[in-house]
Amino acid sequence: MTPTSWEPVALGPIVAGIQAGEIVGPVPELMARTDGVCLLYPGKVHELHGEPETGKGWIALAVAAETLLTAAVLCLDFEDSAESIVERLLALGTPPDAIVERFTYLNPCEAFTPHALLALLDAQPYALALIDGVTEAYELLGLDPYSNLDAAKFLAALPRPIAERGAAVVEIDHVVKAKEARGRYGLGAGHKLAGIAATYATEVIRQPSRAEAGLIKVTVQKDRHGHVRSHAQGGVIALAHIIPSDDGAHVSVLLDPPDASTTESGEFRPTVLMAKVARYLEDEPGASRNAVIRDVIGKRAYLDDALRLLISEGNVDRRKEGQAHRHYIVHAFDENAPAPTEAPPRPNRGPERLPTTEAPRPTPTRGDSAGPGHNGHSDQLTEAEYAHRFHEREQKAATG
Repeated sequence: MTPTSWEPVALGPIVAGIQAGEIVGPVPELMARTDGVCLLYPGKVHELHGEPETGKGWIALAVAAETLLTAAVLCLDFEDSAESIVERLLALGTPPDAIVERFTYLNPCEAFTPHALLALLDAQPYALALIDGVTEAYELLGLDPYSNLDAAKFLAALPRPIAERGAAVVEIDHVVKAKEARGRYGLGAGHKLAGIAATYATEVIRQPSRAEAGLIKVTVQKDRHGHVRSHAQGGVIALAHIIPSDDGAHVSVLLDPPDASTTESGEFRPTVLMAKVARYLEDEPGASRNAVIRDVIGKRAYLDDALRLLISEGNVDRRKEGQAHRHYIVHAFDENAPAPTEAPPRPNRGPERLPTTEAPRPTPTRGDSAGPGHNGHSDQLTEAEYAHRFHEREQKAATG
């Protein structure tokens, strides 16, 4: 009699294997944070969803770039093009020969055939598989993403057969426009969540681009096997720094863990580095961003955040001088103080705000560094104080 899947599973060997340490349950091994905690389970299906331009593609391709160093990656791309994907892999530092030898890319645009998928999976084993454009993939299979029945059919037709061969499968999906209508899964039927081991959502804290570093909050919304959620704080499992090089040709993606310094919005506040940058700018007023990153000891991603937060919180004034942006301390930074709930008013820039025919003068301060009662920082005069002193000098000049 031919065996079927409806026969009971023999549990004795499984129990013995687990007791002997020969069999272990699913443990995440890919998509590592900087502290070594991994977020993707081999042989399981995952979902990464969020609004457009929330870093989903960069995060997924960063995992692919790291995996390609030692293993093969499959990419079923229903949205983009080979040129775009390869360009981004190269920008992430993937060796060209690794892309040619171990990266299998498909851009399907015709009806799905199970035989083609089986032939693809028989060709070689994959450690990671990306399915980008889940809604479009549903359409090629003739399925409705809003149907729970079709959600089960999709899982059985595409992601699960790939995962059963050992790959960590990542579905990259969109969300509905209305935030109040979103669930713990991407756009479509609720049953999409049923067959997935772990689900992650992306949210922009600071928009990344090829010119500006960005920060993406990644939350864990489902973790069936329980090895990931214990490393989250308030649901936040990682803070993804997407950092372009100065010329925009290269991009780094770092997944940092959240910690006690993470603000309510999910943003990491590197107070120690903020203090270092503030002290540096006290000694080097007018320094550029590149100078700060070059001269202050610390991870580049955190230095970028430290400088940006000092500016947004009103401790540093960023000024355009010629073709460069220069940075000046205007308020002392206290690393033990809590993050401000509102940014203080923009610093006064003295003469450039006051009508005068005289050449602009340097921004005045309250005395010099040796003056009595000075706190060691160059605290700026308020506009009212400066205006009063300015008019006093004008009157003395007129009567002198």
